[in-house]
Parts: sequence; C-alpha cells; structure tokens
Amino acid sequence: MPPDEGFAFSRESVLAGMPARRASTLLYAVESRTALLVARSRRAMARFETERTVDEQEQLFLAAMAAGRTPPVPVSIQDLDRHAHEWADLLPPDAELRAALMARIATKYGLPAQARLLRTVLGADDPAVIDAYRRQSGQELSVLGTGSLPVRERLRWRRAAISRWLEDLPPFWLAYALTLTETVGGGVLALPIAFARFGPVGATVVLLVFGIINALTVAALVESITRTGNMRYGAAYFGRLISDRLGRPGLVVAIPAQVALEVVGFVVGLVGFGTTIGSAIGVPSVVCAALLFAVVLAVIWRGSLDATVALAVAVGLVNLGLLAIITLMAAQAAGSGAITAEASITAGPGTSWLELIFGVALVAYFGHTSAGHAAKVVLSRDPSGKQFMAGNIAAMLSAMVIYIAFVLAVTAAVGADALVGYAGTALTPLAAKVGPIVDGLGTVYILLGVGLSSIYVGLGIFNQMDELLVALPFTIRRTRRGGRLTLFVLGAAPLVAIFVLVAVLLQAGDISFTEPLNIVGTLTLPLLGGVFPMLLLVAARRRGERLPGRLIGLLGHPVTALLIGGLYLFAVIAFGLWIWQEPWQRAAALFVAAAMVAVSVVSWRRGVFTPRTVVEYRVEAGPPAHGMVSVVSNGRALAAQVELDEMGGRRTVHASEVLVSAPGRLRSISVTLPANAARELELWIHAISSDGSSTATPSDVELVVADEVRKMRIDGHRHDPVIIPIGARASIVNIATPGASAHP
Repeated sequence: MPPDEGFAFSRESVLAGMPARRASTLLYAVESRTALLVARSRRAMARFETERTVDEQEQLFLAAMAAGRTPPVPVSIQDLDRHAHEWADLLPPDAELRAALMARIATKYGLPAQARLLRTVLGADDPAVIDAYRRQSGQELSVLGTGSLPVRERLRWRRAAISRWLEDLPPFWLAYALTLTETVGGGVLALPIAFARFGPVGATVVLLVFGIINALTVAALVESITRTGNMRYGAAYFGRLISDRLGRPGLVVAIPAQVALEVVGFVVGLVGFGTTIGSAIGVPSVVCAALLFAVVLAVIWRGSLDATVALAVAVGLVNLGLLAIITLMAAQAAGSGAITAEASITAGPGTSWLELIFGVALVAYFGHTSAGHAAKVVLSRDPSGKQFMAGNIAAMLSAMVIYIAFVLAVTAAVGADALVGYAGTALTPLAAKVGPIVDGLGTVYILLGVGLSSIYVGLGIFNQMDELLVALPFTIRRTRRGGRLTLFVLGAAPLVAIFVLVAVLLQAGDISFTEPLNIVGTLTLPLLGGVFPMLLLVAARRRGERLPGRLIGLLGHPVTALLIGGLYLFAVIAFGLWIWQEPWQRAAALFVAAAMVAVSVVSWRRGVFTPRTVVEYRVEAGPPAHGMVSVVSNGRALAAQVELDEMGGRRTVHASEVLVSAPGRLRSISVTLPANAARELELWIHAISSDGSSTATPSDVELVVADEVRKMRIDGHRHDPVIIPIGARASIVNIATPGASAHP
C-alpha cells in the first residue's frame, strides 16, 4: 500500500483536477486530513473506547471525507499548524500552487507569525513561492500576519503552544508522565484509611515491597508491548495485547475482570466524590453523587470526550501538585516527631494485613493499562522501547514514594484512631485537623481526579454494553427501530443500576470508600496486574515481532514468572480458604484462583509459548519512504539470507534486518531461513502511513519447504499476520511486492 492510502486523499488525486480547482481541492484535502488527525489525537489516551467503537468512528469519518462532506471535526489554524508535517506529503513542488494554497489559508483562517511550522511547510521563505504569491495577489507575502491578534486568539496560540510542549516531551518523560499521572489517582485517598493500624514502619514496608513488585510487573508488560507489533499501530489496548499473545482463553478471563474493576471504579468514584464534596460544601453526599452521575450521562449522550495526551498530562500534573501540597500541609500539622508516635503493625479487629495489601494497595498501584494507552504515542518516537521501559519503571517507583509520604503524613496528622473504619476519603478528617484549605484543595483534586476518572469509567462501561448489544442480533434490531434514545437507555442501564445502589447505601450510611476497593481489588488485580503481565512476557519473548532495546533478563524466565504469579495465586487462595468468612467471598476467591491456573494451563496447551519465526516486510511513509525486511525467531534477531530483486538488479544480504531505500523499485523479496529458525512462521506484510497506522499490503507469497511449494495471496483485508507451520526443514519465503507486475 502506498503511504497515503490510509487517508482519503493522496497528492496524485488532489492534482488530477483542473488547474483552477487545484488549490481549493488541495485545501480541502489538507483540512480533511488535519481533521482526521485531530480526531485521533483527541482519542489518544481514551481508556473508555473499544476497538470496534474506534473502527466505526474512523469509517464514518473517512466516508464523510471521501464523499466531499465537511469533516465531522472542525479545524482551526492552530490544528493546521500542529499537524503540518503530517499533511506535508500532499503538497506538490509547484510554487504557484503552494502560493495559491497559502492565500486561501490566509483568507479563511489568517496566517499569523505564530504559525511557524505551517509557514515553513508551505514554503513562506522560498523565493519561488514569494514571487508566485506576489504575482497572484499583488502584494508581498511578508505582510501576512504582521497585524496584532485579538486577545482570544493569542490565548488560543498560547494554549496550543503548551499542548505541543506537553505532547512533544522526550519519550522517557512522556512515558513517565502518562504512567505516573494515571497511576496516582483517587485510590491514594484510601491508603491512609487502609493502613491506619499498620503504623509507619508497617505501612512503609508494605508499600515499598509492593511498589517494587508492581514496578517489575509493569516492566514485564512494557516489554510485552514493545515486542508486539500490533500495539505500535492503530488503537492499542490491554485487551488487544492479551488477544494477540494468549488468544481467546485469555480474553474470556480478562474481560470480566476488567469489567468488574470498571464497575467498582464507578462505585468508588460516586462514593468518594459524594462524601468528600458533600462534606466540603455542606450538601448531602447523595446529592453530590447524583450531580456526578448526571454529568456522566450528559457526556455519554454527547458521545465524545477529549482524551488528548496533553490533557492527560496536564490534569495529572495538577493533581500531583495538589497532592504534594496536601501532603506537606499534613506533615506540618503533624509536628516534629509525630510520625514515630505509632508503632503498632496490627491490622485491627476483623481485618487481615493480606486483605489490606491485596485490596486497596494493589488498586492504588494499578497503572498497568496506561502502558497500553501510551504505547503508540511513545513507541513512535522510541522504537527500541528503551525510554518507554525506563519511564514506566521510574513512574511506578515515584508513585511508591508519593504513597509512602502521603500515608505517613496524613496518619501522623489525623491519628490512626480517626481513620480506622472511616467511610469517606482521608481528606475529610484531614480537613478537620488542618483547616478548610484542605477542603478547597481536596475539592479540586476530587473534581479532576475522581470526577474525571468516573466519567472515563462510565464511558467505558457504556461502550462495553454497546459491544454486548452488537453481539445480540435480536436486541440490536430492536434498538435500531427504537433509535438513539433506546440505544442510550440500554447502554446506560448498568450505570443507572450502580447509581441507584450507591444512592441507597449512601443514604443508609452503609457503604465506604475503601470496602469496594478491598473486595474487587483483591479478586481482580492479582490476575490483571500480576499473572497476566508475566504470562504475556513469557509468550512475547518466544513469539514477539519486534526486539526491545532494553530488558530485564531474568524477569521473563519461566521460573521468575512462576514465582511472581505464584505469589498472587497464593494470596487469592488464602482469602478463599482462611481469611474471608462469607461463603460468597470464599467462592469468588477460589473461582478467581481457578481461573488463574486455568488460563495458564490452557495457554500452554494451546501453544502460546511455542517459539515462532517472524518475517516482516513493512513500508514506512517517512520522509523519505523506505522499506524494512526483518527476521526475528524465538524473540531474538535471526540472521537469514535475504535476496532483493530491485529494478537496478539483485542484491543478497545475510542479516536479520535489511533496509530497502526505494520500496517502489522493489520487485520481490526472497528470505532463506536457517535450520535453527523456529518452525512456526508468521508473515507480516504491511505499510505504515504518516500518522503511524498500519494497513496490510496485498501480496503474493510463495513458501518453499524442501521440495514442496505452497502459494498464497495476502489480500490486504486482514489486520492480523499470517501464521504458517513450516516443519523441521529448510524454508524459503518469496514475497512478490505490490506493483511488481507493473515493472518491466
């Protein structure tokens, strides 16, 4: 596929019209591509979308563009400037046409001096463009953008500059910021309550140990993502990674666990928001919870919510700043020596230390899914994954330090007795001790942290319900007749049920902020944050498409995976056999333990840990456009004999990776695999567009195993690689590249 095919326009299609219409057509093409890029950027960190909803939105968008309709997302001059490099390939070298396009942009949007990247791409400093603009308009190009901008427009440019700075952070800091800000959320407000009876030493030791363990499991997940090609392109999701590496059995176990975690996240959001905001402003907690619920429904009805990288980082940094101020105020209120006043490590009556660790603490540390959300953004700038890995580990260790400081400061300021069994968040008793300023800071923190997170979780539950409706043909037929309102009612039904339950329990005073986290966190997070990352890493090290630039060698060893996974398995079994007393709790814990064992055994029996050889040919848009042939076997680079038939002749290279500088001149590729190659073959032939999306490339493939020849056609409609068992014999893979037949 040519690099432009992922978009509705290419340079050739734009320039095919009459000369008088070319500039207008070119402007429409630029606006349409920019609108698509803006829409994608607004979903870059969307935790609430599914692959199907993303695909539907993309298809609707592309259909509107292809039909010549106005793009669904309005475009501003700031957007054109921000994405100028990504639509620059549409521009011809013709100075006259560039000048005409510049005039149209200036007429429609204005072309101020702040649009530096836009001016550069259009050639505002090119003498040929300057002369062409002078002939066409009768004025000098230099006069454009010389006037002063209105205050509102200057603010827009300032906001655009800040967003660009945040989104253009170096890969390490981008990975660090995204993971840290998503990990440190509303769960931190439950930690002082959960560890109230542990004392400073006990709380520090527990948070330290589990912080290190979670840093290791995040590292395992990041390496798995780095090795998995599909996570680099398109919509990257935790579920997609599980599907690629563990198959359907992994999804059958993971999806219910994720849904349960989302449900409890929504419950905790309503409870935390209602109790904290209600206490701060003197309004019943039920009313505040209802207000948040109404906002969630309004956002769902609207159908979209911006989740840009810049917004995620900005909100997270504000929350971290607020949390740091609250921690310092609590430490100051505690007074010198107060932190060492309590030394008991008892967990209190009716509560075990394991229950606190695997409940509230694991919820607070669960930022693993953020690695999946950030994968495409970070890996596009850091293909080796070195900075991606380092940033995630550093973020998890930073979260550990933040948690320890917050728990010690709040416990010392308020006192353990005031926190034990408290139903709301730790901010309310802290405000009573420190003063109303904590209420003000805490209100902002709750609004940005808990409130925004609840909206994201609510959208996630709604989209999961939408997936279920699609899977039920009879139901979806009825909803189509009922229209949008019926779809909305059915999709929001689970959220309504959750809110009604929370409202009743809040009114009765029979629900706490920590209890739902304790139960559901204990049941789901050992699986999602412990067992799955280790299984994914073991599988990725044997079957991955890409090689990471950095790894922790022993982490992916089966013995290490068994030890870490076994730790979580033991804890869940302990709850089912000895800790929990309620029959339903015991049954749930034993069921989860059985699921952990089952997904591991079934994955092994289905061959997900069997080594695989991956032969990949990809064309990257550049600039300049180039191709890459790579061979990876059993998770390592494998040197093979690669023969390239190019228009200038044939060349043979013995290497694991071969650069094709002119993919348009390549007729075919022949890869001879050595005898030590893993005997399961994956063929991945695709093209990467300028926005980083991957599309399968139609190709004719001939596989020669000993004397047997097998021919196949990759049609370009499959998004997944082609898997072929090749047996224990020498193999040759011949790939006829697209357009080969057109070459003489």
